[in-house]
Amino acid sequence: MRKLFFLATATILLFATSNLKAQIKVGGGVAYGTNISSIGISGNGEYAINESWEAAAGFTYFFEQNYLSWSALDLDAHYTFTEIEGFGKLYGIAGLNMLFFNYKIPEVDLGEYGSYGGSSGTSSSAGLNLGIGTKIPINEKITLAPELKYAIGNNFIQISAKVFFGL
Repeated sequence: MRKLFFLATATILLFATSNLKAQIKVGGGVAYGTNISSIGISGNGEYAINESWEAAAGFTYFFEQNYLSWSALDLDAHYTFTEIEGFGKLYGIAGLNMLFFNYKIPEVDLGEYGSYGGSSGTSSSAGLNLGIGTKIPINEKITLAPELKYAIGNNFIQISAKVFFGL
């Protein structure tokens, strides 16, 4: 009975989402965080609500530097201001930014004087994203999307370049 329910649910979802495929894009990218002072990689997704609005989500992992590692979760809305002929779309960004960091200082043996370090911790904070981006179509399925956004409250600028693939 459980397998039949799962099969029926999967079939309904398959048919329900087949019309949404043109509206969903997934991809990855690279980013730089100014106060984080590190380069990161991201996984991203977008859902086109209509011609002007998109919902976007992304997770960026910034590479560890000086025993600190950072990551950011962005939940944004995009509003297309204009379409530039022969170039692409120009859009504004507003949304929520969650910033996570952790540190791990290794323990150092100082011989007869004992040891130093060996501490670790984690923290997170929330902020608001404001920014601007462009969508440059490469072909029917692939889009390049450079973005510049400021995380108010977390006080850093994120400069990123993303590549999206339409489903």
